[in-house]
Amino acid sequence: MIRIGRWLAGGIAGSLLFWLVQTLTGGPTITEFMGQQIAAAGSYPAAWASLIGWGVHLGVSLAYAALVAVLVAFLQCLPRTAALGTGLAATLILGWMTALIAPPAISITISLLGRQGWPPELFPVNTELGLPLWNHLAFFTFNWLIQTAPIRHRRFRSTLCV
Repeated sequence: MIRIGRWLAGGIAGSLLFWLVQTLTGGPTITEFMGQQIAAAGSYPAAWASLIGWGVHLGVSLAYAALVAVLVAFLQCLPRTAALGTGLAATLILGWMTALIAPPAISITISLLGRQGWPPELFPVNTELGLPLWNHLAFFTFNWLIQTAPIRHRRFRSTLCV
């Protein structure tokens, strides 16, 4: 039960952090963009755009938080220092990888949820060292901190450990 709570807290808090960073930097938010694009593509009422955007954003954030939860559970078999170092490195790699594939994933999501089928063309991968990368890195690091901070390593060892 504790792990589920950390997963939910990480996913929800991480999604809010991601949105807040986008809002504070003055750019359009992913929730706004996705909601508008999906509503338009699927001929959904425009009033649903915000709900759709937040639904997609929370769904993705919870899925990413689940990746971190699984990572943390597996790493509990290692000594604490090794688990923390490996976890942080893996978290940064996940942040980079998800920032890299976000644009094509967004084009697929818009097309499928907009009832258009598989898109004929995908947005290109993101190779820039800009806000999307830093926001993904912050999301995953924040999630990792939430999911590892309360662990007393030896006492709460995963059942996956041999």
